[in-house]
Amino acid sequence: MRLRTAVAASVVAFILLVTGVATADGPRSPVLGGPYVGASLSRSGLSLLNDTPLSELEAEPSSGSSYAARSETRNPMVAMLLSCVVPGWGEVYAGETTRGRWFMASEVAIWSGYGAFRLQENLRTEDYEEYAQIFGGAGDGASSDYLSDMGDYIRSEGDNSYNQAIRSDARSLYPNDLEAQEAYLEANGYFGDLAWDWGTKDQFYGYRDLRKAASRADRHAFYMTGLAVLNRALSAIDSAWMVRRHNAGIHGEPAARFSVVPQITDGDVGGRATLEVPF
Repeated sequence: MRLRTAVAASVVAFILLVTGVATADGPRSPVLGGPYVGASLSRSGLSLLNDTPLSELEAEPSSGSSYAARSETRNPMVAMLLSCVVPGWGEVYAGETTRGRWFMASEVAIWSGYGAFRLQENLRTEDYEEYAQIFGGAGDGASSDYLSDMGDYIRSEGDNSYNQAIRSDARSLYPNDLEAQEAYLEANGYFGDLAWDWGTKDQFYGYRDLRKAASRADRHAFYMTGLAVLNRALSAIDSAWMVRRHNAGIHGEPAARFSVVPQITDGDVGGRATLEVPF
């Protein structure tokens, strides 16, 4: 009996020495370079020299090791909030650096596209404003409403003109009041220096094409903001999923379960697929 106890004590002491288990200020192992502890054998059993019970003895990797980083649990809500601020940040928090970089690269590309479309819109706006001055007779610093009306009518006065449309509106609003019709025309019509005439349909349509190009650039810039919101939403969901996988790996729990159960009903053969995702 004593022989078996001594052998067991020797084996345990050797394991402690090789595995490098130690207290915080224990000496280093001369074999592996890791810390080690001493042990003594008595009738009461095997005990450590520093009176630490064997049941409480466990390896403690340094806080800077990759093992310690992998063994730390993460909060899915924190990951989602980080991804809402900067897409990809939540993935980095979950330990998925490569996935995080892809989301960050997408964010950079989206805002670069937004800036490019805004620049294009400004250039196209300057083009049609200058075009209106040269071919339509518009004044410098014309308002956006005025420039928009120039794109709807080929001239301000005459047949199929803007002022003709205003007179028609005035008669509809005030059918029996000529003074009210004149007041409405004076308030909403274009006369004097504000009058315009494109001269030809080609020049008129050229102006409209420039305005459409500016409007199209503005619309594309708006789409970029939508993509930025979508990128954040996808990153938030993905980062929460990555955190769940990370924590499940630490606790030995599956991140998701997929099962297929065959079913036979009234001679018909089928099946049921189930995907279980823990949240």
